[in-house]
Amino acid sequence: MNKFNPNHGGREALTRVLEAYGFKTRTELSQHTGITNSTFGTWWSRDYYPAQVIIWCSLETGVSLRWLATGEGPMYDDAKGDITSLTRYKIIKGKLVEDGHLVLDNSLLSPELTEPKIIVSDEAISLVDYSFEEISDGTWLVEIEGKVSIRNLELIPVGKVRVSGTEIKIPFECALNEITVLARVDSVLRKV
Repeated sequence: MNKFNPNHGGREALTRVLEAYGFKTRTELSQHTGITNSTFGTWWSRDYYPAQVIIWCSLETGVSLRWLATGEGPMYDDAKGDITSLTRYKIIKGKLVEDGHLVLDNSLLSPELTEPKIIVSDEAISLVDYSFEEISDGTWLVEIEGKVSIRNLELIPVGKVRVSGTEIKIPFECALNEITVLARVDSVLRKV
C-alpha cells in the first residue's frame, strides 16, 4: 500500500470519486457536495488530497474506501455483494436530472425489478422500475406535457386514465395515450 501523503495524489483521488458517483465533471461533484467548484479546481491544480470527500463518497456509494483512497484493490469489496448501487435522478422543474448513485441493501429490492432507478422529488425518494409490461392502477413516473412527475394513475374504461397526486389539487381524466408512462413506482421512502 502507498504511504499517505496529503500533498500528493489529489487528482487521481478526485478522478476516482467522480467515477464512484458516476459524474463526468467536477461541477457535478460540486453541486452534489456543496463544495465550490473553485475549491475542487484548487485541489486539482495543487494535487491536494481530498480525504473528507473520499470518506463521504465511500459512505454514500458503498465504493471501497481503500480503492477511493489509493486506487488499490477492487472498486467494491467482496462483502459488498449484498448491496446495489442505483443511478439516482432528481426531478428539477419537471425534468429528470442525473444526480449520482444511491446504494441500497439488496433486501430492499424486489426480485422482479429489472431496470431499477432512484427518483428524488421534493416529497420523497422513490424506487422505480423502467421495465414494465403493462400499465395498471398504481403510482407511476409519468411525463405530462413535457413535465416529469410522480402520479397516481387509475385506469377507467375505453383507454382513459384518472391522474391524481399530491401536487394536483383536482384529479383529471385524459386518454392514456395523452401521457407518457416512464416507470412503475415500486416503493417510496418519505419523510414524516
